[in-house]
Amino acid sequence: MGETKMLVVVLLLLIIFMGIAAFLFYLEKRLAHAEKELKSLKDAEEKKAAEK
Repeated sequence: MGETKMLVVVLLLLIIFMGIAAFLFYLEKRLAHAEKELKSLKDAEEKKAAEK
């Protein structure tokens, strides 16, 4: 009986940690995309300023 409860706790912790890892991976992808977009906007602004 005690082993079963321990197994359930371990499985729940594993599921929680996998969820946190998936969220962090998703957040990293969104952040990388936002940084890329910001860099392209900054480059376009610098190019426009250089033309003047």
